[in-house]
Amino acid sequence: MKVLVVADGHYYITPEGEVYADSVYDYNFYQRYLMTFDHVYAVIRATPISKAPSNKKKTSGNGISFLLLPQYQGPYQYLKKYVSIVKNVKKICSREDVECAIFRIPAATSNIVCKYFEKTHKPFGVEVVVDPWENFSPRASGNKIMLWIVRRSWTKFVKDMCLKAVGASYVTKSYLQEHYPPRVSVENCSCCFTENYSSVELADDLFAIPRNWTGEEKEFVISHVSNSFTGYEKGHLTLMDAIKKVNDKGYNVKVVFVGDGPLRKEFEEYAKRNGIDDKVTFTGRLANGNEVRKVIRNSDIFILPTLAEGLPRALLEAMAEGIPCLSSPTCGIPEVLEEEFLYDFADSEGFAKGIINFITHPERMKIASENNLNMAKKFSASILNSRRKQFYDKLKEYTENVSCKKYND
Repeated sequence: MKVLVVADGHYYITPEGEVYADSVYDYNFYQRYLMTFDHVYAVIRATPISKAPSNKKKTSGNGISFLLLPQYQGPYQYLKKYVSIVKNVKKICSREDVECAIFRIPAATSNIVCKYFEKTHKPFGVEVVVDPWENFSPRASGNKIMLWIVRRSWTKFVKDMCLKAVGASYVTKSYLQEHYPPRVSVENCSCCFTENYSSVELADDLFAIPRNWTGEEKEFVISHVSNSFTGYEKGHLTLMDAIKKVNDKGYNVKVVFVGDGPLRKEFEEYAKRNGIDDKVTFTGRLANGNEVRKVIRNSDIFILPTLAEGLPRALLEAMAEGIPCLSSPTCGIPEVLEEEFLYDFADSEGFAKGIINFITHPERMKIASENNLNMAKKFSASILNSRRKQFYDKLKEYTENVSCKKYND
């Protein structure tokens, strides 16, 4: 059986048709769907490049074909190319060899393809990865009028699609389910289904051992991971403010930011303007997850001040390394971190206190390391792949039953 999968991201395509990504959507990601389905049609919008890049992840591979939409970036290009985009979407959705679909929502491409695929009456499932109501709150970066429109329209869309999909999975255990209930819980429909699993990939044999700190450390390193520097919602400025407060109190604390994007220069200038440029390192976008985890592994604390998330994979990866973590009480994060480690994404004073509370109490760091490892093991690859496969298998079974019924009718 062939499945249509829409996972919106930044893709790149060579003249030979090889596809690369600078996000999580590499070949290993799409390979998950091949646990159940014979072939994956991935719908993407890709930037043409002249040759294979050295700093991107290869997405192409056996069992995956790519269906291209016109390239666009941002709402204005989307509106400008809307007619062409819709034309291509309708053509893709009408393919006879596509029997069902899975959409990772909300996202610009996923939303529009899902909207038109739903009209074909073919079965589809959704993977809900973030809460648009929180993600596009008035505190988010961007045009406030556009945020108001997108917040309401995307929230309604996700609610509608969860009720129309035959199956809905979520990256949280309960948070997203409460705000965007699946069809099975509303209609009590025995043929529909739901599941929860994160997008993270934590190999069963790669978990660290609990860390120890002696109290003799003279320097502490903090890691922060955000793939794209396109806004302020991942708390870069908050964390730099916290670092300054901590160092001003006489401690020696540094931060390493992983990621890149249009705001990098502004962040670098912010560090320099506040006199902490010697305490701040920007790695740029790293080649693969192993390189990212190496940065996390070499740090003492992982911090992610964030406005909105589903359940951030970087946080779970840090927990799997046995790193004490601080983050924000948004969406699914309180499901994995206790309240004492959570601060509002703009609360630099709170994060500064959290850092000092860790580095002055090595026993607390050790306990946090042990607790984080135990929590992360609940997200091991074997556990999550089992849940994913159950979800995919149920979609396949539902599709086969629908096809059989149509044939008999």
